[in-house]
Amino acid sequence: MIYRGKREFINAVVAVFLLGAITACSAGVETVKSWENGTVKNVVSQSIDREMEYVKPNLEPDLQAKIDGGAKGTSLSGREIVDLTIKEDSGDYIDFCYTVNCNGSNDSEAVLESARAVLPEDRYLQLREEAKNIEKAINEKGEIIAKDLPDSQKEAFYKDLKALVTRTVVLVAAGIVYICIPDVVLWGKVSAAAAISVAAGFVAYATMTIYEKYRFGISEKDKTKTVNDWAKEFLAVPQADFALTSAAASMAVIIADGPVVKGITILVFAATNALDTWNAMMKKYDVKL
Repeated sequence: MIYRGKREFINAVVAVFLLGAITACSAGVETVKSWENGTVKNVVSQSIDREMEYVKPNLEPDLQAKIDGGAKGTSLSGREIVDLTIKEDSGDYIDFCYTVNCNGSNDSEAVLESARAVLPEDRYLQLREEAKNIEKAINEKGEIIAKDLPDSQKEAFYKDLKALVTRTVVLVAAGIVYICIPDVVLWGKVSAAAAISVAAGFVAYATMTIYEKYRFGISEKDKTKTVNDWAKEFLAVPQADFALTSAAASMAVIIADGPVVKGITILVFAATNALDTWNAMMKKYDVKL
């Protein structure tokens, strides 16, 4: 159970997952760039270094061993892994990781477009269709969602729910990209896995934002409620139920098909205190990490 006194701590922990990506991408580079661009290499190198503790335990044992086999008994750096990825002609995975870092918190369209270069056409079209249906539904329901809420909560509540759904689409895209990596690709898996970790951090942040606002912001008595108690009340709101149904359906696909996706997501969610909250919300839809 998370109490009011821990609110600042939660914010600080979750911010760690966002600060690196946002800072690295704030120098005016907002669109998808070729992996030959120095800024792209730097962003992805830093991302791999930052996310390695969540990524490496979930990779295949032989790839873990290669990462640990750097010069003088040290692990390979993010930059070394980026260079190896380029040498094996897997630069498109660097582009994808870069796009998730720079656009994954608020622009699922940019991420989906980047995924096109690394996905089989049929899987890309499926991903596009799913994302389109989710975005269309949330936009069509926007007016209804706002109408049923107090004026003081309308904009913030809808914005938070849309952010959660958008970021879940990005996480699903990253998961599908990893699942579809061909067997001949080795080093490209690392940057693809780092993209999963970054996307999971964005989803965790959106989850905890909703949890804090709508648990801590109502009344003093709420601090005695468990996560499960809060989730039941939250999901009784039709707007929340609608948005999370879309998110849960998407997450169920990659969790079932991708053990690496699931493993990384669990580690990131646990580190940001979002795991219990997410599982409580998703229990209704039979989706559990």
